[in-house]
Amino acid sequence: MAMMNKPRVVEKVRKFMKAQKKNDNKVGKLPRAITLNYNNVCNFNCEFCFSAEKNNAHLNDCLSFEEIRHLADQADELGIWEIVLTGGELLVAPDKLFKLIDAFKPERFQMIIISNGYLMTKEMARKLASKGIDCVGISLSGMDEAKHNKERGGVKDAHKKALEALDNVHAAGMAAWPNLIFGHHNSTDPDLYACLDYAKNKGYTTYFMMAMPFGTWKDNIMDANDLKILADIRKKYDCCFDTWDMYDPKKERISGCWTVNRTYITPLGDVLVCPYINIKIGNIKEQSLKEILDYGFSIKYFGNYSPMCISAHNREFRKKYLPDAGNIFTPRDAHEIFGKEDYIEDAKE
Repeated sequence: MAMMNKPRVVEKVRKFMKAQKKNDNKVGKLPRAITLNYNNVCNFNCEFCFSAEKNNAHLNDCLSFEEIRHLADQADELGIWEIVLTGGELLVAPDKLFKLIDAFKPERFQMIIISNGYLMTKEMARKLASKGIDCVGISLSGMDEAKHNKERGGVKDAHKKALEALDNVHAAGMAAWPNLIFGHHNSTDPDLYACLDYAKNKGYTTYFMMAMPFGTWKDNIMDANDLKILADIRKKYDCCFDTWDMYDPKKERISGCWTVNRTYITPLGDVLVCPYINIKIGNIKEQSLKEILDYGFSIKYFGNYSPMCISAHNREFRKKYLPDAGNIFTPRDAHEIFGKEDYIEDAKE
């Protein structure tokens, strides 16, 4: 079911775009998306995974479908129009995935799944399309098969399966997005451009994720030249990144960092301001989604406009508030780390 065939989604997107245009094409305080990590079970052991735990203490944790239905209803009421489902690898347990999709009532949202692609057969792609999924992002390191497989724990044929997954997704009528990491380590790497050319020739939109300055990429600090290269890539290829204004035909406008506008919810129900910023602003088991988002927007770093990706490029913020990156199951509590001076107005406990 293509997004444009979902009247409720079209209505919410138009409202969102109108509000953003009124705000000088900058991100405001109108929430756009939820990324839900349903469960951390995975068939890969990727070197760069930001949600994995060494001891797998939370491997069996997930929200109940009743909690997810309640979350979805609240999201719809708030005008949220995009749901990103991730893990772990959701295709490991397809029956649960199908129930998860149904719980959101996909006719109300643009529905996206993030996957490593290994289990994305033609039959699976067709089933997901019939369930209301609009887009699937498939993680790629580039066109270097050996490197891709190594970074995914040495899984045989991981790269081959990822490329097949993109084809299967496209053939089923969904948008196929190669998900590429961009950073200082590969900004001039021919393999990056080989992958961009591959996606362009296939008619796929490339979705960029920044190499975050912690964990695997802790020493991978982007400089001004890297950002210039990224801006040039934006002009030449069909690609997107979270701070870019996706509706700018000139591919120049920066809509700003999406913290809180695109919240990340863990299997424990904790709401983080971003998938890569382990700062908790609430828990959906304890508070309404509106209350949580309102609190998040009251913090000046997230409620005010930032032209840069706070997680990837604001090193001073990370140094001050995230001295230890931790993981999604051990977030820092915003109430504890921010002082009165960090709020746009006093946040009420």
